[in-house]
Amino acid sequence: MDWDCVVVGASSAGLFAALELAQAGKRVALFEQAQALHPARRTLIVTPSLRRILPALRAPVLLHTIRDLVLASARGETVVTLNDPDLIIERGALIQTLAEQARACGVSLQLNRRFHSITPCTDGAELKFHDAARNEHIVTTRAVIGADGVFSDVARAVGLKHPPSVPILQAEIELPPSWDSAVTQVWFDTDETRFFYWLIPESPTRAVVGLVGDERAQMRHILRRFLEREGFKPLAYQGARIALYHPRIKTEIAYGGARVVLVGDAAGQVKVTTVGGTVSGLWGARAAARALISERAYALELRPLTRELELHWYLRAVLDRFDNRAYNELIQVVNPRVREFLSAHNRDELAGVAWQLLFLQPRFLKLLPQFGWQTLRRRGDRSRLAAPAPDEFIS
Repeated sequence: MDWDCVVVGASSAGLFAALELAQAGKRVALFEQAQALHPARRTLIVTPSLRRILPALRAPVLLHTIRDLVLASARGETVVTLNDPDLIIERGALIQTLAEQARACGVSLQLNRRFHSITPCTDGAELKFHDAARNEHIVTTRAVIGADGVFSDVARAVGLKHPPSVPILQAEIELPPSWDSAVTQVWFDTDETRFFYWLIPESPTRAVVGLVGDERAQMRHILRRFLEREGFKPLAYQGARIALYHPRIKTEIAYGGARVVLVGDAAGQVKVTTVGGTVSGLWGARAAARALISERAYALELRPLTRELELHWYLRAVLDRFDNRAYNELIQVVNPRVREFLSAHNRDELAGVAWQLLFLQPRFLKLLPQFGWQTLRRRGDRSRLAAPAPDEFIS
């Protein structure tokens, strides 16, 4: 079988890239190792930018909307009322919907096909897949999209490094009767995590409470302690290992006569401040499809997304030096002008406007650690790019 493009991995980014290519008239096959497309359930909060990518969002993908975001430290909190509400979506339903759209546009979606190898050829590349019975399936193509997650087999096969990653764990809970279901809250506590805890309502009666962790072994204990402290009772758990953006990750390579590009978690297209990658992964997928359609460099199509991800990477480098005292001060300096700014600009579209915060609140400068961009760059050079051994989803 010969295809214009082969996509490996039925992630949201992989399916969206396949859909964009098929709509442009390309012959596309997508191979997924799962025998059925039933991804584990996971509740996600995303910015309204998703509506510009997928304008027809509705149930069961769209679960709920969020009006207010509460940022809390040990000694205070501030509330940001969003002009355009955040969206609560269900990852499994999103993937199912994208798969249906891809099939409708002519994408050949082939399940039970585990990627085995890629061999360069002068006029493209040959990919080998195995099914559950160990039968071989061989295809040829001039373009390969690796959308098979943070521990991408495609990346490994062509010599590209995996992005760094962190585990996340969240518990499903009954929403307390006193909690406004249009409010999401984030708690900062650097004694327990360098990231944060969150509570995200997914309906008027249910929510998820979770955290990003540095060490998988401690996460359950830390989350359980937080749940007990706040009076939340876990009903079920959701978890995964999430990629993080790194400026030195390479996302494209020529392999024989074929182009190989990575998208989504495989490319580390995730904001490292919030570990949110749904919108940025779809933007990366669209950039990959446009690069292949126009025969332009992938890096050129990625420039707007790269600017956003690098901003978040620099911010994460600063936040990693914060202690609880610094977060207390951060909450205190969020004045009405800053809240108005945060209400109007979402987390996926900050690169061109974030500098305005320093004029809206000059006290932000006092919170910045005394180090320059060269220190940040050296930090990037030293960071370990190889990912740890993969974790299964947490049951």
